[in-house]
Amino acid sequence: MPLSRVQAEVLSLLAAHRNPESYVAGAAALNRDGPRYSEDVDIFHDREESVALAAEADATLLKKNGFAVEWLRREPGLYAAVATRSGESARFEWARDSDFRFFPAVRDALFGYRLHVFDLATNKALAAAGRREPRDVLDLLFIHERHIPLGAVIWAAVAKDPGYSPESLIAEIRRNARYRADDYADLAVTASIDAALVARQMKQVLKQAESFVKMMPAGKEGLVYLRDGEPVLPDPTRLDSYIEHAGRRGGHWPSSSEIGSAMLRANEGNA
Repeated sequence: MPLSRVQAEVLSLLAAHRNPESYVAGAAALNRDGPRYSEDVDIFHDREESVALAAEADATLLKKNGFAVEWLRREPGLYAAVATRSGESARFEWARDSDFRFFPAVRDALFGYRLHVFDLATNKALAAAGRREPRDVLDLLFIHERHIPLGAVIWAAVAKDPGYSPESLIAEIRRNARYRADDYADLAVTASIDAALVARQMKQVLKQAESFVKMMPAGKEGLVYLRDGEPVLPDPTRLDSYIEHAGRRGGHWPSSSEIGSAMLRANEGNA
């Protein structure tokens, strides 16, 4: 479990404060069974006014439980602090994020509520296109190998940022995903990183995503395809055999109550 002991302690303590509009997201939620440790824990909110309220309430609870809380930022829509106890520290950020997503936040035994893994994946793809961070490459490969092929993630992700097409999103990720061994040196990971191997894997994954995108029909960009209630990489020649699922404010489960309930049960408590 790539969460430090103090991160897990704080998350467990604050879980009761989380709700469908105040949820854990980012790398901490994505990587709890992944290859690397996150430097901080992100708690997102749908409304800016909720950020300060949640941050202050969380800080009060931490102090009551023996943590020292040092504020790093206290600005509208963004609070950051370091919680320390017994010589161990964890950084937390409370921020507003867009409420446009594919699925609602899901209840989780450790986090209280967290973003659905598919929304974590699409957010990561967009982040990887917009910045140069070696951790993003590791996260994208983890998503592809453990959760869902990157082509499906990229195809859907453009609904969250209309400035991208699937093709341009792939191009920007490819442009940023070039790192040497020393670029990975500062990352806290569970195993050593072979930069050459990572580069080859990323090249192949993006090539596969590009081939998939070229086969998909125009006008379907931004959709998730579901089979048996789970997001999948669809066969472009048989799209009518899947359920199409679009994003919207707050996210939503598929229109079939049976499928939606099954997805909710499957995602509760799992990263």
